[in-house]
Amino acid sequence: MSLGKTFGLVALLTVVSKFAGLARDIVVAQAYGTSLLSDAYNYAYLLTGNILILFGGLGGPFHSATVAILTPRKNNENSGTLISQITLATSAVLLTIAIITFIFAPNLVSILASSYGSSPAEHQRFVLETSKQLQIMSPLIIIAGLVGISYGVLNVYNYVFWPSLSPAIASIAIIAAIVFIQDHSTGLPLAIGTLIGAIGQLIAQIPDLFKTKLKASFSFSPTPGYKEYTGMLWPAVLSTSIGQLNIYVDSYFTSSLEKGAWTAIINANRLVQLPLGVLLTAMLVPILPRFTEHVSNNKIDDLREELRRALRFLWFLALPISAILLAIPSPIIQTLYERGQFDEYSRQLVTTALLFLAPTIFFYVARDLITRVFYAYQDSKTPYNIAIIAIIVHFIFDAVLVWYLKLGIAGISLATTLITIFNLSLLTFFIRKKVGMLGFSKLIKPVSIMFLASFICGLISYHTQSFVHANIHYQGWLMLFVSVALASIAGLGVYTIICLLFKLNEPIMLLKRFGLIKAS
Repeated sequence: MSLGKTFGLVALLTVVSKFAGLARDIVVAQAYGTSLLSDAYNYAYLLTGNILILFGGLGGPFHSATVAILTPRKNNENSGTLISQITLATSAVLLTIAIITFIFAPNLVSILASSYGSSPAEHQRFVLETSKQLQIMSPLIIIAGLVGISYGVLNVYNYVFWPSLSPAIASIAIIAAIVFIQDHSTGLPLAIGTLIGAIGQLIAQIPDLFKTKLKASFSFSPTPGYKEYTGMLWPAVLSTSIGQLNIYVDSYFTSSLEKGAWTAIINANRLVQLPLGVLLTAMLVPILPRFTEHVSNNKIDDLREELRRALRFLWFLALPISAILLAIPSPIIQTLYERGQFDEYSRQLVTTALLFLAPTIFFYVARDLITRVFYAYQDSKTPYNIAIIAIIVHFIFDAVLVWYLKLGIAGISLATTLITIFNLSLLTFFIRKKVGMLGFSKLIKPVSIMFLASFICGLISYHTQSFVHANIHYQGWLMLFVSVALASIAGLGVYTIICLLFKLNEPIMLLKRFGLIKAS
């Protein structure tokens, strides 16, 4: 399929998955709010569910390594043997890690959140609750590798439906667990639902795997491509793990803040990841094989052009979303979450975190896209080395912003944005050694127009929401939703018009894709 068609299909399916995830977050927030139990689940999820997302997700190390190795060999008769060897080796290693996690769960929790709680009794309750959930969800570590490999195989053979849609299964399972297991005095329903959903996510890939017609077999002699896979994979896994340590660093500093702070940061981050996940997943699925083909064919000029075009398109979509999140964060959070156990205090916590996280969207999409250029060169060591440096810098950022400047949740979120900028800067510097000058000067004019349009988009959204909210006597949830929706539509509409007036290609491409204007 063409890049545009694949992007559109993956984007649509990812939107469905992301909104299922949003529905999950709303149900969880209503049942648990920002409390010790929700904190316990989110800390346990760090060591299990997050691994499934980062390692097993589209664009993760297992997916990226599988695509890079299998793409030039997809018609080779030994490809089935190669995938079998990769799968068995991965399962053995991850099973060992899962067993260690299960056995030492209380120790891991004590290290990760050593300062949690206002009293020893509260801290002990938190460790016990988190450890139970961590043990239940430990199989997710194995599932992560299997899902990532299956995503990679299906991506190579252009089966993108279930890899894009199956994360919705995980969200639906958590919602069902909360609904049917009525005991909310413990967070175990969350852990059980998460495990069931992950298993369903893996099972959903099986029918399309049979369609690839890969002949599964095993040989004790390494198949051509196996060594290249392991040589690329483990630095990529370590790089992702090191990147994950950024989250662990944040969780460590957050454990000394007020109860519910970590849940608030997680919820704010998921609001940011909602558009990011759609944009990056939709772009990275079709673009990584194209990057790999350009590198294999030594078409570096085509690679640079492809990178610039992808960056422009991602920034065109990401900037107005960032503007709206910055303009009306509190009304958005109130509309989505404020019911049940999620009260006004919870809204204030999430709003604070969101305000300092939203700017990271612009830098995040560029960082992940440029990282895939390294993967196309089968170079995961450079991102790994950069990630190690970033961990040290991130710790310093958190220490200064949280301990010295006493910024609390705002400091944690600001440190995340700053470290993303730092990481992107180093990646951009080192990628030039492979592809030469990237030609980013060609992006200055269009991106400047996008920034101007985004600023106006934010102003329009803010004033529209304020006007509607102030001039309508009925102030219930429905009217709040209407005010947020109208504000977003007005802001996005003005943004699109401004970009069209400046004759940017991106809005024209979108309008053609949706059939609103005829393709020339």
